[in-house]
Amino acid sequence: MALQYGLHFAWTSPFFVQLTKDKENYNITEDQASLFTTLPPMFHILSCPLCSWMCNAVGRKNTLLASAVPNSLAWILEAYATDVYTFYLARCLTGLGSCAVFASLSMYIGEIATPKVRGFWGNFMSIFTAIGQFFINLIGIYCNTRLTSYICLVPSILFIITFPFVPESPYYLLMKGKEEAARRSLGRLLRKRDVAADFEQLKADVKRQMSETGTWRDLVCIAANRKALIAGVLMRCAQQFCATGALGSYTRYIFEESGGDAESSTLIYSGASVIMTVIAGFTIHHFGRKKSFVVSMFLCIACILALSIFYYIKELQPQVDISRWLWTPLLGVTAFTIFSSFGVLVIPTLMLGELFSASIKAKGLTVLLSVMGLTISLSNYIFYWLTVSYGMYCPFLVFSIISVFLTILCIYIIPETKGKTLEEIQQILSGNVRE
Repeated sequence: MALQYGLHFAWTSPFFVQLTKDKENYNITEDQASLFTTLPPMFHILSCPLCSWMCNAVGRKNTLLASAVPNSLAWILEAYATDVYTFYLARCLTGLGSCAVFASLSMYIGEIATPKVRGFWGNFMSIFTAIGQFFINLIGIYCNTRLTSYICLVPSILFIITFPFVPESPYYLLMKGKEEAARRSLGRLLRKRDVAADFEQLKADVKRQMSETGTWRDLVCIAANRKALIAGVLMRCAQQFCATGALGSYTRYIFEESGGDAESSTLIYSGASVIMTVIAGFTIHHFGRKKSFVVSMFLCIACILALSIFYYIKELQPQVDISRWLWTPLLGVTAFTIFSSFGVLVIPTLMLGELFSASIKAKGLTVLLSVMGLTISLSNYIFYWLTVSYGMYCPFLVFSIISVFLTILCIYIIPETKGKTLEEIQQILSGNVRE
């Protein structure tokens, strides 16, 4: 499902350009197509209460299974769409599907993985998202929307067929009082028969966390929950206003505006994203979440500032010959991909399932997922509006200034969660244990 998210998220990269230029089959303007990037996160926000409720009501596993339905319907609609409103409906379904994935997948991984490997498996979400972005950019060069949709529907169908055989989170089963089912699930996940000690520890952790009332008031009044919420909101804002969403959604458009080879540049960028995200899984485990995120942010800021300078010279200094420097956007975006893969792209999603206790997790994720949808929609809109109004240099400059401020805040607010159990993280946030 992370692969599905990557495919849907980067769909606009090749097809924003393709659909607006194909006047024979589609009559879609750039202004109309700009909603393709903002509708999914807007519908993502509206879907947050439903998806978070489902995680607690029907379980993490069943919510993940349900997420395949809107994702599949979106591909079917895009395959047969001939007018902009059908595409709008498909993009709204994409937002619903992505919300269900993020609400359940990060929570599910956080609960089934041991502290030693949680970061590694959490990084797989980012790896397969990057693979999806590369794949959609690749097939978007050679295939139309219909054939692309047919191809991209296959992973969703395979998921529906295979995922029912995967165990439910033992955390969730204990929350619902299903101790025997939780014990069996834990045995399957740990691959051993005698799980008595592990089960009793997990049971005690869940019992303590569920002893909290878990109300909306507790989300801001209890110190641990408040710190978790602030850290989560701050990381997601920093991630999106560092231009990660805009670069993923408008990749080909950005390269076309530079005057270089847009198709080749897009493939190099998305291919580098896959490679570096894989490598990042090992560095994050070594350096830790907080340090990786902060260093990654500062390096990404340098990249988008360099892009701003290039487009400023190109657009506002016509007397300067930049024909020999058309490779600069490709270098800047590729460098951004490398640096963001080591923290910015990975850490906020990885820590979604780590920050909150069991009693408040659904409510905390509702807020964080709403913030995610809002910041993606807002950053994409700001990027397009500033580009059309002032030039490509302007959004990169604005994002770099905002990102500096947010990164400085991150240094003082984000907790370190590497190698910690979910219970230990709660004790750190409560101030009972030092990092």
